[in-house]
Amino acid sequence: MDFSLAQINNPWWKDRDSIRFDIHVENFENSVFKHIPRFLSILERFEEGIFTIRGPRQIGKTTVLKLLIKKLLDLGEKPVNIFYISLDMIEDNEELLKLLMDYLNFLESFGRRKTDKVYIFLDEISSVKNWQAAIKYLYDAGFFKKSFVVLTGSSSYDLKRSSERLPGRRGAGIDIVYLPVTFKEFIEQKYGVRMDHHLRDLFSMNESDIEKLVLQLSMYRNDFTSYMTTGGFPKVIDSYLKGLNISSETLNTYRDYLYSDIEKFGKSRFIMNQILFKLPEIIGQRFSWNSLAGELEGVSSKNTVEDYFNLLGMNFLIGTLFFYDFSKGVVRPKKQKKVYPVDVIITKVIEQVTGKRVEESKIVEQIVFTHLLRFSKDFNSGLVLYTGPYYWYSEKSKEIDFLVNLDGTIVPVEVKYKNKISPSDFLTMKKVFNRGILVTKKDTFKVGNIVVLPIYAFLLMCG
Repeated sequence: MDFSLAQINNPWWKDRDSIRFDIHVENFENSVFKHIPRFLSILERFEEGIFTIRGPRQIGKTTVLKLLIKKLLDLGEKPVNIFYISLDMIEDNEELLKLLMDYLNFLESFGRRKTDKVYIFLDEISSVKNWQAAIKYLYDAGFFKKSFVVLTGSSSYDLKRSSERLPGRRGAGIDIVYLPVTFKEFIEQKYGVRMDHHLRDLFSMNESDIEKLVLQLSMYRNDFTSYMTTGGFPKVIDSYLKGLNISSETLNTYRDYLYSDIEKFGKSRFIMNQILFKLPEIIGQRFSWNSLAGELEGVSSKNTVEDYFNLLGMNFLIGTLFFYDFSKGVVRPKKQKKVYPVDVIITKVIEQVTGKRVEESKIVEQIVFTHLLRFSKDFNSGLVLYTGPYYWYSEKSKEIDFLVNLDGTIVPVEVKYKNKISPSDFLTMKKVFNRGILVTKKDTFKVGNIVVLPIYAFLLMCG
């Protein structure tokens, strides 16, 4: 990349106020739903180190970077000490290294002092082959001393494939995953309130206290209908709150990203289409890679199916849940799996492509899945969830939708989005786990260590 293109990406070098006219900043300022992810407060400390932000495309990662840049400029930082570049046009680590060296030489021409802090924002780093090698070289050579570096990516696939890692080279840096907005965040942002209720509190509360809490939270019941329509992508929420429907153009944008990500990694659009057409039937259902491979034309191996779902998971599009052997406390990746889209907008894209409706109960289950992602230990494999949440079933096919780790205790979560709840709906949780949370359409009660509460109340205690 010619360095003149980098200069175009950094107009504040010439005019500090130009950041106010950046399209991402303008769109944020004109939004009804101005989502501030909680991790932004960590980044705004601007500590020396290498930070990464990963998450699905169009979730708002670039907007986060531009807001950080605006904050720095408002704080009076020297504009040339702030460098932003979108790396979609950078092919490999050598080209990335040259670009960064050009920038550092550019800084030297302004008489950069050793005490000057530098702020580097590299957008879509995962599109650059072996990018870690360039970052590692610069760090080891001391070029990132006194630097705050943020890397964003829409995939974890590069980490899986790369031989380069950055152990001991991060400073204060941490890995951040930008997941869809939770219902709790939706309510907090929309009404300017703070929700301090947590799932772990449920088991120490008596039935009367739970009923009182659910009654208080019932004022947000109708908001769940809106949230079930929009999902948790800030741009989609903002359009909805402005009175706009989710347009075909919006769906096409997310659909195009889905296909382009698949093709970028050398996968077949034909096979991807077949998988998409199967998804409305298998969302939330147990299945094996073998069984699905037998239903797809041109697929001769279960490994092919697994590769596609791994890639969809690495790209934060479709999550894969594994069976958890409760008796031995281990995950069994070879047993049947379950899959869920990461967000309602991805479910709608699947419906648009296939012309098939996903059942309302499955959409609710998918929303619960998205919220339970907060209890995963790490996302090194994206949404290929080896560290939870999990699910469970018995030899007699009794099943629990989800298992999560709450403060060291495995807790089952079952979703029954229907009008009438009976004891049989929580019998398995009671017999096998002696505890659990049953998520319902409207019912609230507690039986021993089984807590039953409506979907809106459950979601407001997650996240």
